[in-house]
Amino acid sequence: MTRIKIKSDPYQKNTEFQSWDERSNDWKNIDIHTSPNSPLLKHDFVVGFFPFKAKQIVDEIIGAYQAGSEKIELVFEGTDDEYRELESICGGEEYADNISLFRSSCYLENARDILPKINDIFKEMEPFVSEGIRDEAIRKNLEKFSDASSDVIPICVIGNYSSGKSTFINALVGYELLPSSDEPTTAKVYKISQAKNPDRAVISFEYKGKRVGIQFTSEDYAFLTDHHDYPLTEQLKNTLDEIACESIPVKLNRALEFINTYANRTKDEAISDLIEIEAPFDDDGIWGQTWNNFVFFDTPGSNSVSNIDHYQVLKNALENLSNGLPVFVLEHDSLDSADNLRLYQEINEMTEMDKRFTMIVVNKADAASLKKNGLTETDRTRILDYAVPRKIYAGGLYFVSYIIGLGAKNDQIFMDDHNAEVFADQYNKYENPVSRSYKQLYRYNILPEQIKRRYDELCAQHKNQLYANSGLYSVELAVETFASVYSHYNKCRQSQLFLSEVIRRTTDRIAVEKQVCEERLEKNRQQFEKDRQALIEILKQKSDSLGGQFSEDYDGRMANAVEDSAQVMETAELKSLEEEYIRLNREAKGVEKRRNEMRDAGRSIGDHVVENFSSIRKERNFSALKKIGADFSGDLKEFFDNATEWNETRREADRASSEELIRSVKDLYTDTVTRAQARIEEQSKAYWEESSRLFKEELLRIITNSPVLTDQERSELAGIIIQYQTLAFEDRAEAIFYRDAFVLKIFRDTNRLNIGKLTKSFNSEMQKMVWEIRETFKRSHADSFCSWKANLIDTVMEDIVELSPELHTLDETIKKETARIEDLEFKKGKLNECIEQIKELMDWKEA
Repeated sequence: MTRIKIKSDPYQKNTEFQSWDERSNDWKNIDIHTSPNSPLLKHDFVVGFFPFKAKQIVDEIIGAYQAGSEKIELVFEGTDDEYRELESICGGEEYADNISLFRSSCYLENARDILPKINDIFKEMEPFVSEGIRDEAIRKNLEKFSDASSDVIPICVIGNYSSGKSTFINALVGYELLPSSDEPTTAKVYKISQAKNPDRAVISFEYKGKRVGIQFTSEDYAFLTDHHDYPLTEQLKNTLDEIACESIPVKLNRALEFINTYANRTKDEAISDLIEIEAPFDDDGIWGQTWNNFVFFDTPGSNSVSNIDHYQVLKNALENLSNGLPVFVLEHDSLDSADNLRLYQEINEMTEMDKRFTMIVVNKADAASLKKNGLTETDRTRILDYAVPRKIYAGGLYFVSYIIGLGAKNDQIFMDDHNAEVFADQYNKYENPVSRSYKQLYRYNILPEQIKRRYDELCAQHKNQLYANSGLYSVELAVETFASVYSHYNKCRQSQLFLSEVIRRTTDRIAVEKQVCEERLEKNRQQFEKDRQALIEILKQKSDSLGGQFSEDYDGRMANAVEDSAQVMETAELKSLEEEYIRLNREAKGVEKRRNEMRDAGRSIGDHVVENFSSIRKERNFSALKKIGADFSGDLKEFFDNATEWNETRREADRASSEELIRSVKDLYTDTVTRAQARIEEQSKAYWEESSRLFKEELLRIITNSPVLTDQERSELAGIIIQYQTLAFEDRAEAIFYRDAFVLKIFRDTNRLNIGKLTKSFNSEMQKMVWEIRETFKRSHADSFCSWKANLIDTVMEDIVELSPELHTLDETIKKETARIEDLEFKKGKLNECIEQIKELMDWKEA
């Protein structure tokens, strides 16, 4: 079976193909080296947007690689979004006998899932860039990222004048927002955003270098900025006063119509090239259902001489936006025009827009000669071979009647009489399915087959058939699909590029600043060390020598305390104690009584024998011999029973005595250790406290005799040393007392103890424990002293610096430079972590 793999990476805008090699049992790339004639290496397949090219790719795979009737095993690696698109193609009956589709375990995450994570990473990263780094290029790239990763979806409506761009946007918005005419009416670039509140609208622009903002409600209007009593604002007020009671759409339309009259005034009178509008959108169609934030850009006609520079204005307006969707509006008879071809060249140079998704909208489709039964394959090929589609077509050419679409949304109420007349003439063709000229413009759209099938089904099922038949609904479906699914990939990619540039520039800036800091730091350190070293070297030497001397003298000073603490136990003392325990326990358990009973039983044996034999002699009754045997046997048994009971009682008493003796030894051991610990700790503390006092006295002697200090400096340093905190010790008692199970080694498997061995073990353990106590306090107290000594020396050195203005200044500079370098290194590390996290989000993963 032939196996082909499709590996699509929408983040890198690249698709690769591989075939399975049976000999190596591995995948082999299909490229110009291995398969130079493969149809899969077409430029559109490799760099085009995969969902738009998927069906063509599948057809080429079948044509080039299928052997006979055997199915091709098609393996896909990429995002879930793209796999679902491929699945919708391969799952149809057309490919049931040709393709078996499989999903690889290697995959990419969907862009809409990772874009919020990229935003979170940016929020974490931003302080490391914005704090303390002043660079205009970095600031601009930060702004670019913020816009690129935002939820704004820019829709750029582009075309020559009179192509119907403004009316097309009106149809999208749902009412006649922008003035429209056969003459050039859009004199500026309009940026139209959806208002947050449906009963509010705002127009803002610049005039004479000042911002002008006007808010509209259904009841009134108000200037949001000081309008400076300029002629424009005064005339605009008069115009708006005349229509104060009209609806928001009427006010917006008339206001923009007036503003257009100032478009081509002299430089002193002209308004800004960008006019921003926040207006309510129709909420019955796509805009009322979407979560996306669309912004429409309406541009002057590119072939209008008076507006020749306005594409630069559009480019500036889009500078920070990463995923502009170009919507090329033209009429059917201008698909092959030179003007539109020049416009394509301008669009192609705008990196802010993703040309892979360029939509071609054939506006005023009412006037196009469209066949009643739809376009044939020949028709589609002919249309796509025209100059504009040949250069621009990516994944969609749409036929639209903007006036029918607008009427379907605005309840057939028009401000413009011409629009109302055209709508009335065309209405029956789009509304009456039994009409001979019944039109469903969406059926003529030229799209990838699986996408067209999906859109056609949705249009046919829409409750507002006038809206669907006008072709407007299918355009809005495509815009929504781009925004909800496709645009996030470009957002992620652009976000990564912007952030990479930010990090590159920031890293370069950090490297320069770090080098400067390090050079200053080294210079200051050399000067600082030179000035300070002579003054403090003697302090360091004396500190080291005294510390070593105190440590060497410690063992000798502690010898008596250690020797006195190691209590020795005598064997006779333990023996006497054991005998007392045995006496008490034997009395308590009646051992003597049991022994007497045993003795009585022994005497009874002899008494009974004598008595029985005397009876035989006297009575000459030899039959009594049997009775003698029975009595003897009974007496003997009683004797042995009493002997056994005596032995058991004696053993129990001895066992209890040994256990009490062991407990006493343990208690004595614990008490002795406790007393030893207290005495050794007291002696050790006293030694190191005395050492700290001597250390202070030696420092005072050095300071007061120093020739490099003034009298005032010597006095202040002496006060610091004298008042310095006393030596504090760490409590280590818990680490000494517990000696679990040390007595196990002296037990014997009898009820009596080996007293000599017990005595020897006690004395040995006691000596070892006292030595361990001494060593523990030696380490602990010596560490406390060393720490105290070091802190005191540091304090003295710092204050020596403080008392010298030159040294103090140098020290402060060094501290700042060191902190700055550490801060820069930290920021650099965090920035690298952030970009690696973003790369990982967009990188391949294994399921």
